[in-house]
Amino acid sequence: MEKSTLFEGNEQPRPVMAHVLFVDVVGYSKQTTDQQTRTLQQLQEIVKSAPECNRAETAHQLIRNQTGDGMALVFFDDMFAAARCAVEMAQRLANSDAFGVRMGVHSGPVYRMADINGKESVVGGGINMAQRVMDCGDSGHILVSGTHAQFLCEFDPWKSLLSDIGTAEVKHGFKVHLFNYYDGKIGNPTLPAKMRVASSGQAAPTVAPAPPVSASVALFYKRGARPDEDLLAYLEKDLGRRGCRVFVDRHLKVGVEWATEIERVIGSVDAVVPLLSPAAAESEMLSFEIQIADEAARHSRGKPRILPVRVNWEGPLPGALGSLLDRYQYALWRGPEDNKAVAEELAAALAAPAPADSRNLSLETPGGAVPLNSTFYVVRPTDVDFLKAIERRDSIVLLDGARQMGKTSLLSRGLQQARKTGAKVVFSDFQKLNNANLESLESFYMALGTSLGDQLDLDVFPENVWRPQRGPNENFERYLRREVLEKIAAPLVWGLDEVDRLFTCPFAGEVFGLFRSWHNARALDPESPWGRFTQVIAYATEAHLFITDLNQSPFNVGTRVKLDDFTPEQVGDLNARYGNPLRNEAELRIFNRLLGGQPYLVRRGLHELASREMAFEAFEKKAASDDGPFGDHLRRFLVLLARDPQLLEAIRGLLKTGEIPERKLFHRLRSAGILRGEAPGDARFRCEIYATCLGRHLL
Repeated sequence: MEKSTLFEGNEQPRPVMAHVLFVDVVGYSKQTTDQQTRTLQQLQEIVKSAPECNRAETAHQLIRNQTGDGMALVFFDDMFAAARCAVEMAQRLANSDAFGVRMGVHSGPVYRMADINGKESVVGGGINMAQRVMDCGDSGHILVSGTHAQFLCEFDPWKSLLSDIGTAEVKHGFKVHLFNYYDGKIGNPTLPAKMRVASSGQAAPTVAPAPPVSASVALFYKRGARPDEDLLAYLEKDLGRRGCRVFVDRHLKVGVEWATEIERVIGSVDAVVPLLSPAAAESEMLSFEIQIADEAARHSRGKPRILPVRVNWEGPLPGALGSLLDRYQYALWRGPEDNKAVAEELAAALAAPAPADSRNLSLETPGGAVPLNSTFYVVRPTDVDFLKAIERRDSIVLLDGARQMGKTSLLSRGLQQARKTGAKVVFSDFQKLNNANLESLESFYMALGTSLGDQLDLDVFPENVWRPQRGPNENFERYLRREVLEKIAAPLVWGLDEVDRLFTCPFAGEVFGLFRSWHNARALDPESPWGRFTQVIAYATEAHLFITDLNQSPFNVGTRVKLDDFTPEQVGDLNARYGNPLRNEAELRIFNRLLGGQPYLVRRGLHELASREMAFEAFEKKAASDDGPFGDHLRRFLVLLARDPQLLEAIRGLLKTGEIPERKLFHRLRSAGILRGEAPGDARFRCEIYATCLGRHLL
């Protein structure tokens, strides 16, 4: 036989008989990338050391085809070569105990051709059937097709080492007669799990149909991603076989019609199943579909149900995708061997009763940060911008908003995301600093540095390295760089909340100038420790009113995210989560007019309506009263205004004339959360109950 039979021009390849050994590493998909590389290297070394491979390769009668998680060894001259090579490889694997493989042997026609790189390769039915034979086995099995076994069983000792284990149905409905090799040491004597026949060769019993599932389901996936599309095809067929009505968006063109049809489908199905792989997490299309499903579920008391499937991925979900899906239990697919289990898990979830009505949810008392696992947290568009900035590890991320806008709640979610991605996280709440901590710049830095050292479990604290001959800024910067950043290898994200408490301190300019200098140092030398340092600063007051030198301010660099009040749509979303205590659009309109979308007031109002089962008419009547559901909140504003005559007169002026002439007073009242508007000329009360209550007391 010639060394190779490659074809050029219009010459057609001719089939030749080959004896094929197909080898597959068991559990390969569950290994990490570096483990997979080592495994394939070991497998290649085992093949190279097999005498049968060396003999055939020397005679130019062997072609090796890599298959990703294994290989096909195609022999041309000796009918025993493939089976002998399988035994030799199994012996070496048994001695090394490195990993498990399954092997299939078949004889059949193949075509010797050049692949796309011009390298000699093999295609054809012979190699395909060898793979199907192998697919029937478990770890340690050496399975032989009936065709190849006919050759081997003509000779001793092969005849005594091969057991007839019957017929199996393989891909595309093909049936293959199988024999199992076992010599007392090499091979696996047990019946393969996929076989449903006795070793006597009895006909396989008919597989009972899966229990019917009367449900409609939409499968969402990343187009063009593998293995996502392979799993999609399996689930589409399996769920359809069980009686589900399955929708897949592969036939829709992206555009207005696509978006409209997606929304229509999501609004009509019982469940959506997003397939989540690392590639899918980057898909804006998939994120859009999940967001629509989440919104629909909140407005329709849990329909559609969201049943995520993780595709060979157990890492944290990034950004907004995590905030949407982290609360859901997911099925995990690690490889094709999990196809059936995932399909059965989905079918069981679809057949189970729908979750309880949202009225039965445990209610949370409003006030303070919304817990990370809360079902009542509203994701706003600004959340996405904020989480992306932290994911990018921007140098400075600014979170700006009036009081009770949800800054701390969003900050906590950003820090949690940073933890999931491997960053070290520290948190400083400036409201917890006492008067002694704010007496001087040195006492302030000592308090901050000690808190950082405690949170990071460091052995060195500021007092251990503080030198009187250095200024406070230099001392604190040296501590942060040498004892914190250089002692930890991971990126450091520092969350600073209620930072506006520092604005009125005499040393505020020096502190903020230092914060700004770290941003500048990172820009000048990204490879320095400052390149791994992110400051996330949450504040409520207009910083420019207190910082005279903007070149020394961290508030005009970095990424700035400004929180706004809830939109009417977001209030409607939250109403659905509370079990729809606002019964119709008219009540929603009145509720929004009274509270203006102020996040704390909205949650407080819905909580009162849902937990006390208060009639909406009574709620509307008492909303602005001193003893109503917001009485303590309104009284607090009155006390704060009474302490500052200038602010008190500014509010009186707004009530009388509709104007606030003093710019600084307008910004202070807006930051306090009483007013809204972009300038003193368009100042207005943030919500109707503020205007009603303050008008009653101040006019």
